[in-house]
Amino acid sequence: MNKFKLALIICIAVAMILTMAILPGCKTATTAGTTAAPETVVVTETVIVKETVEVEKQSPYTYEKLREMAKAGKYEGEPAKGHTLAFANFLASFPFCKSVEDSIKQQWKLAGGADSDLTVLDNAYDIGIAAQNADIIFNKKPEVFLQFFFDSKFNAQTSRRATDLGIYCIAIDIPLPGFPFMGVDNYGTAILTGNWAAEKIDAMGGIDKVDKIFLFYAPQIGEVVFMRILGSVDVMKEKYGAAGDPGDPTTGEKPEGSKAEWVLTGSTTDEAKAAFTDILAKYPEAKSFVVFMGNDQTSAGVQAAADIAGRWDPNNWLICSQGVDELGMQLIRDGVVDGDSAYFPEKYGEYLVPGALAYMYGNPVQPYMYVDNVIITADNINDYYPQ
Repeated sequence: MNKFKLALIICIAVAMILTMAILPGCKTATTAGTTAAPETVVVTETVIVKETVEVEKQSPYTYEKLREMAKAGKYEGEPAKGHTLAFANFLASFPFCKSVEDSIKQQWKLAGGADSDLTVLDNAYDIGIAAQNADIIFNKKPEVFLQFFFDSKFNAQTSRRATDLGIYCIAIDIPLPGFPFMGVDNYGTAILTGNWAAEKIDAMGGIDKVDKIFLFYAPQIGEVVFMRILGSVDVMKEKYGAAGDPGDPTTGEKPEGSKAEWVLTGSTTDEAKAAFTDILAKYPEAKSFVVFMGNDQTSAGVQAAADIAGRWDPNNWLICSQGVDELGMQLIRDGVVDGDSAYFPEKYGEYLVPGALAYMYGNPVQPYMYVDNVIITADNINDYYPQ
């Protein structure tokens, strides 16, 4: 009997051991069963990709495609039809600004936009007027607001208001924080201009043949636009050391032996003429000059001041300008401006309207839309702007 009980106990123990051995297998089988989950994830991913393709089919007007249409001068369909756009111009009487405005109007019309859906106002180089224009545009609530104004602080305030109101903006030449920028790679064009000027300086006998280097300075335009001069300064310093270093524009401090000087010019012809009348009087013995200006209007002011002072001789002046608007073209042909970095304002609309329309159709807009710059001189101007 005792032997029987012992055998029974042994059998029960063996059964329990076998059961425990089987349980991990069952657990493993259960785990293996749960690995089917990734198949469900794959199916979900496939659906997401399909939805993305459907969105693309519904919104074909990407910035890249619209740019191609703009450059070709022919839009597929009428992407601007039924949409609203606003543009506040820097100063409509400036030839450069007029070209920008005309280009925007042309592209808007080519894209099927109605005149009644395009608001165009003139900031008139005046903060008070620009503030009134911003109020008008914000009250109209356009889908996109193209802002072109010189004052960086005012633009920052405008940017915040637009963000609070949910109005999308694109900045032209002077940034609007938080919104895309269309215009010039300012530092890039300054390097281009500086290298071109250095070649001319070397060709005329080097920096020793230069009495003074004058540089455009207008702090109200902000640090970003100021880069269109700072790049040229870096080239002058690298090439000519202290002689090409104007120092700190805010303190006036500069290294010994410097031939370079900042000139507080403003942005208009009259402002530059007044500034250069004073600076020429400061250096009555100077005869040979290299000048870097921020636009064609200030370049015209330089020549006007030199002419009034009886010190204008194109052989003694190397004027490097920026922009090449209608005034700039004339200055080049008249032998006033020697080299002018072209911004092609007549093509600005080819960037701005595609950028605005891409946003309207829910597609991304490039954060920086840069024009390609070329130095225009008397030798090549007819290649770009034939008479």
